[in-house]
Amino acid sequence: MITLTLPMLTKSDVFKQPFSILVQVIKHNGRKMLLYIFQCAFYFLTLSLTVLYFFFRHNYGYWKKRGVPYEKPTMFFGNLSFLMRSSVSDAFLNLNKKNKRDYVGIFLAWKPTLLIQSKEYARQVLVKDNDCFLDRYSYSGRAEDPLGSLNLFSLKSPIWKRMRADLTPMFTTMRLKGLTELMNLNSIELVNKIQRDYVSNNKPVDIKTVFGMYTSDTVGFTVFGIRVSALKEGTSPLWTITGPMMEWTLKRGAELATILLVPFVAKTMRQKFFSQEATDYVRKLFWNVVDERRDTGKSSDRDLVNHLLKLKENLKLPTGSGEQFADDLMLAQAALFIFAAIETSSTTLLHCLHELSHNPDKQEKLYKEIDNAMKASGKEVLDYEGLTSIKYLTACIQETLRKYPPVPFLDRLCNKTIKLNDELTIEKGTPVFVNVIGIHHNEDYFPEPGKWLPERFEGRSESDNLDFTLLPFGEGPRNCIGLRYGLMQVRSAIAHMLAKYRLEPVEPYKINADPYSFLLTPKSGFNMKFVPR
Repeated sequence: MITLTLPMLTKSDVFKQPFSILVQVIKHNGRKMLLYIFQCAFYFLTLSLTVLYFFFRHNYGYWKKRGVPYEKPTMFFGNLSFLMRSSVSDAFLNLNKKNKRDYVGIFLAWKPTLLIQSKEYARQVLVKDNDCFLDRYSYSGRAEDPLGSLNLFSLKSPIWKRMRADLTPMFTTMRLKGLTELMNLNSIELVNKIQRDYVSNNKPVDIKTVFGMYTSDTVGFTVFGIRVSALKEGTSPLWTITGPMMEWTLKRGAELATILLVPFVAKTMRQKFFSQEATDYVRKLFWNVVDERRDTGKSSDRDLVNHLLKLKENLKLPTGSGEQFADDLMLAQAALFIFAAIETSSTTLLHCLHELSHNPDKQEKLYKEIDNAMKASGKEVLDYEGLTSIKYLTACIQETLRKYPPVPFLDRLCNKTIKLNDELTIEKGTPVFVNVIGIHHNEDYFPEPGKWLPERFEGRSESDNLDFTLLPFGEGPRNCIGLRYGLMQVRSAIAHMLAKYRLEPVEPYKINADPYSFLLTPKSGFNMKFVPR
């Protein structure tokens, strides 16, 4: 025990100068008080760590008590010790290789989570019993990150259901046909940029960057109705914000990892899906477009802004939501569409061309089908019907999405206790993840899964999920609403590039995934040689 000595004081001194007395006490007992503080801090820290240790240890017995096979966790990290060291895609693929079961228990830090790895249980969670798994597990705070929390990806029921129903008409076949014309214009500009900046200078093409520009330009019109051309000018108002979105840093990777995998930590640390800079930019651009249309009286039924303004007029919101909530709800859909359409489409484009460059026989087969489609149409630019008629192109894209799914997992939160089977009951509040990349690389579903074989999908439509063994965009009510838009972006670019160029590889066949990205994307820039035909 530490004994403190006090200076000589009178009773009146104690009441008249309490602060001065405290200073004198510290002067007389400086070293003793410092030691006392350290002792208290040490005892508190020891007690806290002990409580935390037993809390984690108790949770780590969750799956064992229920007789569920599980991946052994690491203290405090659970099965997340790979984060920022290897990619999320590699981690989920390795989980599947180590645990070849229909489902396996894992731990997201301390949280027991069920990982689904078979088509039967994927169907049950995503479709058959989807009313028990309506919401996602991820978190984004409404106050600090309105665009991250109110978009269609993050929204919780029942608002999500209303928004989904109201946004679906934006992606009809008729609208998509109109947007294909714009995609083709950008595809032509993409071909021109490749010729102007790379082929003419005998340089390999940085396809990661140019594909990002291509999808950014397309999204600029689709969302805001504005014609921008980062491909032509080297930059654009939209590219200034979407370009950094595609750069995965340690900080950015850690933020999204906590939002998607450890939402309690994300909530505590007030993490954001969209940075303040991105939020301010989208808000400013959106309202500038709205103000310009009000001033000129012009309107466009082809873009998302016009659709969202109409939606705002008719949307039934919770009582007391207010005008700001309605505005943020609109802006959130625009922000999500920008991020999702650019990153996933450009990544799929990159992987597909990478495989074609390493498989010249398949590249030649695809080129001949594209050439035949152009001859049949009598045009060098294919419209919606022309692009969808190239069946081998669909097969190449589907096989790319199988081998390289942009998002390696689907997350859901059990909102109602349910029996998965006779042996296992999933309790309310349990996260349930579908191991998409694990299912895609299951040898029982796809023999030789490491090989890129478009022939697996020949004769099949783009909507065929092969009995829930192909899930790159999810399935059921919460599947990706813009999947057909994304696929058409990819189709248009590939068809018009291959019509003009033969692809030759520059990079090794094996792609090293970026450990900072939760999407399956290369670690660095990606080069490829384009040879004029």
